[in-house]
Amino acid sequence: MSETSRGLGTDLCGRVHALTGAECYLPDTHYPRPHHALSGEAWHDGLCTQCAGSGIQSDALCPACNGTAFEPLTLPETYQPG
Repeated sequence: MSETSRGLGTDLCGRVHALTGAECYLPDTHYPRPHHALSGEAWHDGLCTQCAGSGIQSDALCPACNGTAFEPLTLPETYQPG
C-alpha cells in the first residue's frame, strides 16, 4: 500500500514502529523529537543493528525490525535531544 493511498502527505514522517506497527503522523522534520502515533504511542528508533537497515536477514524479514529497517531504542532517563 502506498503512502498516497493511506492518506499520508509526502511531508509526513510515516515511520512505522517495528513491534507495534504504529505509524508516525508528525511532519518529516520532527527529528530529534520522538515519533508519535495517533493512538498516543511515542517512540525513538534508529537504524536496525541486525540488518543494517536493509530489512532483510537470511533471505527473510529481519526479526529485530520486522522489515522496517529501524528498531525501537530505549533511551536513558537523562537523555536530552539535540
